[in-house]
Amino acid sequence: MAAIPVGRKRHQNGAMRWSRLLFSREAGLVILLLAVVALFWILEPSTRQQRVYWDLLREISPNLIAAIGVTMLMLAGEFDLSIGSMLAVTGVTTVVFFNSTENMWAGIAAGLATGPLVGGIHGYLVTKQKMNSLVTTLGSLFALRGMVYVYTNKMPVSDLIGFWDFQDAYYNNLGPAPLPFVLAILLVILALIVLTQTEFGRNVYAIGGNETAARVSGIRVNLIKFMLFVICSSCAAIGGMLLTMQTGSGYFNAGGSGFELIVIAAVVLGGIALSGGKGSLVGTVLGVVILGMTAKGLRLMGVNTNIQLMVTGSIMILAVFMHSFHDRIAILRRR
Repeated sequence: MAAIPVGRKRHQNGAMRWSRLLFSREAGLVILLLAVVALFWILEPSTRQQRVYWDLLREISPNLIAAIGVTMLMLAGEFDLSIGSMLAVTGVTTVVFFNSTENMWAGIAAGLATGPLVGGIHGYLVTKQKMNSLVTTLGSLFALRGMVYVYTNKMPVSDLIGFWDFQDAYYNNLGPAPLPFVLAILLVILALIVLTQTEFGRNVYAIGGNETAARVSGIRVNLIKFMLFVICSSCAAIGGMLLTMQTGSGYFNAGGSGFELIVIAAVVLGGIALSGGKGSLVGTVLGVVILGMTAKGLRLMGVNTNIQLMVTGSIMILAVFMHSFHDRIAILRRR
């Protein structure tokens, strides 16, 4: 058999790499995002202003941070539907501690501590008591929201001390970039490193791919799932802290307009498999930006909220179709 020249082999390898890139899920999402931006660029003149996109990045930061935790949890085949209620719990707790201690850092610490606390409870119930994560966190969604309603009597909890530095942080920039988005990107990078460069990340994918095989191979499935529930609720708490900075109060209904469904929709849009074990955080980031851009563009156009839901749902269906088409193409290419 004749040997393949080195130059030709390099050319073939390069062509294969480009082919894999062009047919990747992320490439399809980038195309979808560019199409959405182009559509609003044509239909709504205000979207041609640079500040619109900086405002968009600031607005989607809580969603993006919460989506990090949801992505990692779903990769292991588990769910958390309580993240919307976590926003309210974190906000109310933060401002209550502001007022009672007159110490900004004590309030921030107390608010952020709600994440590991709630996540630890979820992790214990799912891993030790063998409860279904979907049902467990659905119950937690209602229980946490009810606790906030009872405590606040459905009234916002105002910052009586006036920690203006806390509120200003949400609207400040690092260079041209909004601080909340800088924080979100740093957390995305950290999570990417964990998922792609560490044994913990490889184990997360292994558990989602085949939990039984992961147990047999010696992976501590329960411990990893427990940690993922803690990470997921902690990410939601950070998102809730950003919303508290934005409003300057603990709002009883924060996240009450389907926040958890929007975040999960963005994660699914980004290509994370509902069964676990497949997908990437890069896809999640693109999913969050696509849904965020769609919602902002429609708001700027003055489109009715109900129509916004229809458009968002249509984009999701289109994305799922694209993922299905990608899978079929991948199967054909392997043949």
